[in-house]
Amino acid sequence: MNIAIILASGMGKRMGADKNKVFLELGGKPLIFYTLDNFEQSADIDEIVIVAKENEIDDMQGLVDEFGFEKVSHIIAGGKERQNSGHNGVRCVCDNYDAADTVVLFHNGANPFVSSEEIKCVADAARDSGAGVVAHPTKDTIRRVDDNVSKGVVDRSELWNMQTPQAIQLELALEAFDSADEKDFLGTDDVSLVEELGGDVVIVEASDNNFKVTTPIDLALAEVILSQK
Repeated sequence: MNIAIILASGMGKRMGADKNKVFLELGGKPLIFYTLDNFEQSADIDEIVIVAKENEIDDMQGLVDEFGFEKVSHIIAGGKERQNSGHNGVRCVCDNYDAADTVVLFHNGANPFVSSEEIKCVADAARDSGAGVVAHPTKDTIRRVDDNVSKGVVDRSELWNMQTPQAIQLELALEAFDSADEKDFLGTDDVSLVEELGGDVVIVEASDNNFKVTTPIDLALAEVILSQK
């Protein structure tokens, strides 16, 4: 079984909007509609758990009902940090599903253009190796800088920009999140908690259109992409 955990409880301060960015309009529908629809339509996803702000659970349920998302089984409250929200999602899945042979896929509610191929490939990678993540190979020149002085170029062939979904076998995910909580370790993404345990993470190259809508410019780019679909 593959279960998507859609993380939609962030603040979205860089968007500068007066509401949660996942509810901002994109092509006449809420941004998160496209995120949910990609997982709803995926043959590789069995259920969807949405992690929302506690005061937005009713709004999220209304959206799910309006658009008829049948795979959404639970809408739960998030935590203070993204990692806490992911942990809540893992606990929900553990409480309601058989952990054996289950993979959870963590995905940002504001990544609206994930492809079915990415979903399949990252789920398969996790099933085979424990954990997988989609990412873009870094295209820019990257320099180390100290006190505004360049200290040389970093070999970008070894650098990748992480995106979502990030998939982990359920039992491993629970162990990783529990361990991070006990150690007070705050990772930069979900699979970093697996690496903290000493596990390996397989990289799956992301599609060009799979990015997180973070700023108004990102939202404008999403409009352009949507108009071309």
